Amino acid sequence: MLKIEVIVQVHQLKRQGFKVAAIARKCNLSRTTVYEYLERDFEEACRWAEDLKTKNTEA
Repeated sequence: MLKIEVIVQVHQLKRQGFKVAAIARKCNLSRTTVYEYLERDFEEACRWAEDLKTKNTEA
């Protein structure tokens, strides 16, 4: 699964009322990562994912 898909899934689960710990278990992420993903809005997450792609191709 792509990172952007995981971020979207985290946001959807939060909107559905899941707690951070439950989201972390469901998505196999740390709670810290879940909090980081929830701080990003969708457009920011898209830019961040694109930055990751370009960094991986430059290496």
